[in-house]
Amino acid sequence: MSLNVVIIEDDIQLNLVLSEYFTMKDFKTICIHDGMEAIELIENICAYKVNLYIIDINLPSFNGLDILKYIRKTDIHTPIIIITASLEIQNFTDAFDFGCSEYIKKPFHIKELEVRINKLMNNDIKIIHFSDNFYYNEDNKSFLYENEIIELRFKEQRLIEILFQNANKLVPTEIIHDYVWEGEIRELYPLRQLLTDIRKKLPMDIITTKVKQGYIINTKKYKH
Repeated sequence: MSLNVVIIEDDIQLNLVLSEYFTMKDFKTICIHDGMEAIELIENICAYKVNLYIIDINLPSFNGLDILKYIRKTDIHTPIIIITASLEIQNFTDAFDFGCSEYIKKPFHIKELEVRINKLMNNDIKIIHFSDNFYYNEDNKSFLYENEIIELRFKEQRLIEILFQNANKLVPTEIIHDYVWEGEIRELYPLRQLLTDIRKKLPMDIITTKVKQGYIINTKKYKH
C-alpha cells in the first residue's frame, strides 16, 4: 500500500527533488509551494490519510511553524519533518515545542533525510488509551486530553513514569519515594498531596491506591 507524503516547500527545485525521491520510494506525493495553500489542504485532509509531512519554515503567506501548530491541533501522531536554512536557535526550539518529529537544516544530503524518515516510519509509538480523547503517549511520556498536552510538574512526571514503567503491578510506596524524590526530604511535598494534584489535572482517575502498600496504574482494563 502506498504512503502519502505532503511536501510544503517554496523552493521549486528542492520540492521537485523531494517529490522524485518519495515517488521512487513508492510514496504518493502532494507538493505545495505556498503556506496558505497548505492550510487549505490541511482543512480538507480527511479525503485521504497523510503518513508524513515535510515542511519548510520560510514560506509565502504562512509560516511553516504556524502550519506545524495548525496540524498538531487535530493530529498529534503523523510524523512532521521541519526543514530550514535558518540558523536561529529559536526556530529549532519552537519547532520541537510545537510538536515536530525531526528538524533538518539546509543544505542536507538526501541520505540524511532517508535515515531520519526510516527512523520515524519504523518507530512504533505506544499509545495507551483511557478514553476516546484521553491517552498516554509512552514515547514522549505525556498525557493528552482532547489533543492538548496535560502539563505536569517534574515530580508529578516522575511519579507517572514509575507507575507506567510498572504498569498493572503494585508499586510500593518506598520505591515511589526513592524514584520521585531522589534523596530529597520528601516531607516538603508528601506523596498523598502529589497524587491529589495529579488527579486534579487528569480528566479521570486512573491511579488505584492500595492503603499502606502503594499505587497501581492498571492499563489492562482500558481498550487500546
